[in-house]
Amino acid sequence: MRVSGYQVDPLRLYDGPEFAEYCIAQSAYLPASRDRSACATCALGKLCDAGFQEQVSRVAAGLNPSLTECKTFDPASLEPERLLAGLDDAEAAFARAHIFVS
Repeated sequence: MRVSGYQVDPLRLYDGPEFAEYCIAQSAYLPASRDRSACATCALGKLCDAGFQEQVSRVAAGLNPSLTECKTFDPASLEPERLLAGLDDAEAAFARAHIFVS
């Protein structure tokens, strides 16, 4: 799979410009060029993959890869119930374990 001419399939080596991507599972910013094979089996893989593709598109266009820069969020939209809406059981369990840590 290619985005803006770059390989973005997590099972293949990414061949695009470097940028830092936030990994929820690792709770850290990691280089885009890292081994992303674990992303293919991660419970939030399909969601993160869409975000990664958007970031690659932004970097290729010469834009900041941030998906949240200059964004404002309605506080109610950040309530756990709303954040979990539309996720399957595995995705919701992953979010509870990695995001909603108290």
